[in-house]
Amino acid sequence: MNTRRFSAVPLITAAIMALAAGCSTAGSNAASTTAAYKPEEPDITVAAIPAVDLVGLYIAQDDGLFAQQGLHVTIEKIPSSQAIIADQLKGQVDITAGSYVAYISAQAAGARFRILAEASILGPGTRALVTTGDSPITTIAGLAGRKIGVNGINSIGTLLVSALLAEHGISPEKVDFVTDQEGFPSMPGQLRDGAWDAAFLAEPYITVAGEEFGEQVLVDLDQGATLNFPIDGYVATQAWAQKYPKTAAAFMRAIEGGQAIANSDAAAVRAAMAKYDKLPPQVTAAMVLSGYPVGPVNDTHIQRVALAMLQFGMLGKQYATEVERGTLVESMVSPGS
Repeated sequence: MNTRRFSAVPLITAAIMALAAGCSTAGSNAASTTAAYKPEEPDITVAAIPAVDLVGLYIAQDDGLFAQQGLHVTIEKIPSSQAIIADQLKGQVDITAGSYVAYISAQAAGARFRILAEASILGPGTRALVTTGDSPITTIAGLAGRKIGVNGINSIGTLLVSALLAEHGISPEKVDFVTDQEGFPSMPGQLRDGAWDAAFLAEPYITVAGEEFGEQVLVDLDQGATLNFPIDGYVATQAWAQKYPKTAAAFMRAIEGGQAIANSDAAAVRAAMAKYDKLPPQVTAAMVLSGYPVGPVNDTHIQRVALAMLQFGMLGKQYATEVERGTLVESMVSPGS
């Protein structure tokens, strides 16, 4: 199990609850919400991929942290952040949670998103390439010319695998990335049935692949250039955050509480995943946990994603100056940019 913990969680969380007023002035973490902090829109929908990376969201829901902030949150499961961006831009979803890759691509193309909070960072065993138990592929070199299943085209999976291949002298163009429209839950079964030669999976589905299908990890993706790589965040459009600043601030406070619990209480993480993903005890007991950042969104972290996207052609060269100067990511972190 990944045992990284952030020892300063209580202090950082307290500070963030005061600083979450990037959207509005934050009050204390009291059960009753005063009029000064009352959300403008208490009923919100959050679309999220089913992965242990986003367990801070599920814990905040189960432990009543959203309710304490005057929010009623409906969680909608999605296969990837790419799958929901169009709906979010139309105002059909309030907040989405998923990998930064899709949001950075959309931002470069003219969308205006605001990263409200970081959700997870890559850790040992939390993202991996998986093969069947009897696969002839036993090395990274063996991936050349093969099909790799991912949960979204030009996604965090594509990016992490591309970086891995490049570090081992293999052009990412030598593999065929294929998207599973159903996302992580269906991918272990699809791999078993021969849809691809390898699959990019996140926990708890790495563990599901092993426990239920006898599949094996070919390589852990937490290495080299992507060690401790930023993975997921909670994102709103800038228009939504500006229209509902108290709602955004309330959401951020609740998420900070959920992240802090996730960092300090592995049992709470396992219970939340068992409930929301309907996982059996043998999976939740064995799955590897992520790291759950607390504190203000750090644009230096997210900048790593944008630079890697530029390197592997997931952002066009016309965006090179904006990416390299950091202004693209800055526009997603600083309010009103």
